[in-house]
Amino acid sequence: MEGRLQGLARRVEAVALVAAGALALLFHLTLPSKLPGEPDFEAAAAAVAQEKQPGDVVLLHPWWTERARLFMPDGVPVVGFLGSDRAELETAPRIWVLSQPDLPRAGASSFWDAFRPGRAPLGEERRFGTLRLSLHRNGRFRPTLFSAAESIARARAYVESSPGVKKADCAPDPGGFSCPGGAARVQVVWREVHFEPRRCVSMYPPGGDDRLVVEFPDGAPAGDRLSLEAGVVWEWAAYTDPRLRPVRAGVEGARGEALAQVSIAPAQERWQRDARPRAEAGPLKLWLSAVVPDNRETCVDLRIQGPAAGGGS
Repeated sequence: MEGRLQGLARRVEAVALVAAGALALLFHLTLPSKLPGEPDFEAAAAAVAQEKQPGDVVLLHPWWTERARLFMPDGVPVVGFLGSDRAELETAPRIWVLSQPDLPRAGASSFWDAFRPGRAPLGEERRFGTLRLSLHRNGRFRPTLFSAAESIARARAYVESSPGVKKADCAPDPGGFSCPGGAARVQVVWREVHFEPRRCVSMYPPGGDDRLVVEFPDGAPAGDRLSLEAGVVWEWAAYTDPRLRPVRAGVEGARGEALAQVSIAPAQERWQRDARPRAEAGPLKLWLSAVVPDNRETCVDLRIQGPAAGGGS
C-alpha cells in the first residue's frame, strides 16, 4: 500500500512539473505580443512632445516599465518607482499616464483606484500598439511659490550649539555649503527616500545637541500652505543600530516660532511630513539635528504652496 502511494505521489509530482513547464513556455511564447515595439514608444513620445505644457509629467504603469524613459521628450519628467501609483505629484498640473495594462500582474484596476481620486481625464485615451496614453488634470496640484532647493543660492548656513546660539558658519560651495570639521554639510542633489527619487536639500547633521541650520534671510512669500517633508536616504533609513536616535527637522519663522517639525525614528523609511497653513511672508530657518549623525543623511523638501487645484486641503 505504501509503495503504491509513493508511486502515485511521484506521478502527481511529474505531472505538476510538466504543467509548470508548459505554462512557463506558453508565457514566454505569448509575452512578445504583449510588449510594445519601438515605433509604439516613438509614437507615444511624439504625442507627448506635441501637446506638452510646462509642469507636465509622465507616470508609468506598471512602475517598472522603465524602457519608456528612453523615448520621452526632454523637459517632461518620467515618474516610476515602487509606490508611485499613489504619488500625489503636487508639482504637476497635468499627468500623462503611459500604461501597459496587458502585462502580467500589471494590476490595472488597483492602479486606477489609487490614481483617479482628485484627477480628471482630458480627452480620450490613445493607443499605440499595446501602449495606452491618457492625459489627466491633476486636482492635487499645488503651485510652488517657494522651494528651499531652488533658493539655496540665496541662503546661508551655520551650526548652532542651541537654538539662536551660532557655533560656526558654513562656507558656500557649488550647490550648497561645507561646515567646519567636514561632517555637517548641505547639498542640493537628487536623493532617494523609500524608493522615491527627489531633488531636495540634502543635510548631514553635525551630531550631539548641535543643529545644522539653513537660513533664508530674504524671506519667502505668503502662501496657502507650508510643507516640510524629510526622510533618511538610501538603505540607511532601515538601520536599526541601537545607538541611533531620531533625526529631527524643523522650520522656524523670523521670531523663532516653530512653523513645522518632523521626527524620523530609526528604521522609519518613509517620508515624514508636516504641512500647515501659512498666512504671512518672511524669513525662514530650516534646521536638522541628530544626536548620532552616522549614516543620517536626510533629504529635506521645504515648500510654500498655493491652494490645491481641486480645492482640497
